[in-house]
Amino acid sequence: MKKNSIFIELTPLLDVILILLFLILVQSAGRVDAFYEETRQAFETQLDTFKAEHHHEMEYLRRVGADYSALRLGLEEDTGIVLVSIVSDSNDIDNRWILIEADSYVTQVDLCWNAVARDNSALELNTALAYKIQNAANSVMVIVFRYDSSSIFMSDHRLVANAIHIQRQFNQLVVAELDTNNQTGGMS
Repeated sequence: MKKNSIFIELTPLLDVILILLFLILVQSAGRVDAFYEETRQAFETQLDTFKAEHHHEMEYLRRVGADYSALRLGLEEDTGIVLVSIVSDSNDIDNRWILIEADSYVTQVDLCWNAVARDNSALELNTALAYKIQNAANSVMVIVFRYDSSSIFMSDHRLVANAIHIQRQFNQLVVAELDTNNQTGGMS
């Protein structure tokens, strides 16, 4: 048997393959640049739309933040402002308390479901409010009641509202109620 010796030159074939790969890479790089530009423009458009839609909410949050800072400053300067807040632990909703802030001092009243402890909490809240109001040198006191309605119980809200109502019967109070969840507030 005789073997035929076939000699194939692979260099020109390899050159053609490399040229085709180069053209494919150049073409895909152009597509990537175009895709990047389209994506960037779409993102900027959506960002501008988002900013326009939420501009009102951002302004509201800035105003609330400024008002809150002013209240905190007022608390530190003894301007006759008492801040009452219902706070709950984000991990355990049964762990909650009432904070009463005035004159740079903070009083914490713990809340629970036990009826006797709840009555004691109401008494402690009324006592703390009365003490802070009576020891202030201001003729008119401002009480700001702040809470997040999505994270508190209605009975806790009622407990604080009743305590404020009791204090209004004996003192000149201006009461502002601020629900940080609904972005609404009332003043009476």
